[in-house]
Amino acid sequence: MPKDRSSRHIFILSVSLRCSQITGMTWIEYTALGVSCMIFMLGLATSLLPVVPGSLIVWLGVIIHKLWMGDASVAWKIVILTGVLTLIGQLADIVMGVWGARRFGASWKGTLGALLGALVGFFLPPPLFWLIVGPVIGAVIGELVAGRTFKAGSKAGFGTVVGSIVAFAMKFGLSVCVVGLFFLGLAL
Repeated sequence: MPKDRSSRHIFILSVSLRCSQITGMTWIEYTALGVSCMIFMLGLATSLLPVVPGSLIVWLGVIIHKLWMGDASVAWKIVILTGVLTLIGQLADIVMGVWGARRFGASWKGTLGALLGALVGFFLPPPLFWLIVGPVIGAVIGELVAGRTFKAGSKAGFGTVVGSIVAFAMKFGLSVCVVGLFFLGLAL
């Protein structure tokens, strides 16, 4: 790469012109795609966390690209389909923790405790640790408040963890599907 400033600009311009000749994409299309990819990476990284709407962030990348590029982007059918997948992922994130607690015998107080534990854990440092431990402690406390034994509370807490793992897998998998559908829609 050239060392002086003007030569670098000419070099970058010639490379970008050559790339646009090869792919048929303009610099605006590259920019929109780059912004969307950064949003996708942020969304996929945050979809690893419970409660955080990472899949919504991924879908935001699809919407921003569509609104920015119009007809040069994916079809509205893809935007709607990825929106439905995102909604399913978000609902799974909310419902699966409760399902796991209920499946392992939690009362409504244990289930509420697990939900409150997840919400409080989101704000405590280090957040990843408390997002896992918070729902368990909340479920145990909820079961103890309901007059049940520590063993029943522990079982409900374990169920919350199982449900959260299932929710994570669904949310992350659906987020990857959204990204895949976006690129498939661009290619077609």
